[in-house]
Amino acid sequence: MKFEEEFKVGIREIGLKNEITNYGILAFLEDLATYHSDTVGYGVKDIPINKGAWLLMDWELEVKKRARFNDVLTINTYAPILDKLSFHCYRNFEIYNASSELIATATSKWIFYNFELNKITKLTSEMFCQFQPEGEAIEAERKLLKLKEPSSYENASIYNYTVKRMDIDVNKHMNNLNYLRLAYEVLPENIYFDNELNNLRIMYKHQIKLGDKVKCFYIKKDERNIISIKSADEKTLHAIVELW
Repeated sequence: MKFEEEFKVGIREIGLKNEITNYGILAFLEDLATYHSDTVGYGVKDIPINKGAWLLMDWELEVKKRARFNDVLTINTYAPILDKLSFHCYRNFEIYNASSELIATATSKWIFYNFELNKITKLTSEMFCQFQPEGEAIEAERKLLKLKEPSSYENASIYNYTVKRMDIDVNKHMNNLNYLRLAYEVLPENIYFDNELNNLRIMYKHQIKLGDKVKCFYIKKDERNIISIKSADEKTLHAIVELW
C-alpha cells in the first residue's frame, strides 16, 4: 500500500537557482520513509524495542522536472513485493507537483540491522507484511545493480575530510545524506555551480563514524561523475556516488 504525504519546498531544499536540489529531494524521501516505518512499528522510537533499525544501502533518483521554492509536492512510497524474503528489500518513491505531474522517481534498498547482535537480520514475513507491499521488484532490482569502483584514480581530484558531530545521525554513524554532501565537495566548480544533475546513484558499503578520516576521489568516466569515498588509508570503500 502506498503511503503519502505533502511537502513544501523551503529554503533548505533549494540551490542557487531557486530549484530543489538532489539533497533536498533525498531529505524529503528519507523523512517520508521514516514516517511510513513509524506507522507500522519500525520508527525511531521503536529502535530499543526492535533492537535494531532499517539501514539504507542504495539510492537511485531520476528527476524529470525541478520543483522550486514554495512549491507543494505530493510524495508517495511503497515496498514492492519480493519473490522470496532475504536480507534486503526495496522502497520506491513517486514525486508529483501541484498539477499532479510526475516530476521525479526514486528507488532504494534497505536492510534491517540488529544492534544487539551486531549483524544484518534476515527479513521475516511478519516484518515485511507490515508495509503491505504491492507491485513488482523487477524494476528496482534493475536500477540498483551493484556499482563498480573505478580501476584507477590516476589524475583524480581528492578531498580529505574528518567526520564531525554534525554528520552523525540517530544510529551513531554518518547520516546517509552527508555522503552526497561529501561528493559535492570534490566536484569540479563548473559542475557544482551548473544546473543540478538529474540522475543520481549512491551505493553504501561501510558505515562512517565520528572522527573517521575519509578521502573522496573524483573522476569522470563515460559522461558520469564518479565519486568514491574511502578511508584515509584507502583500504576501505565506504560508498560510491554517481551523478550524470
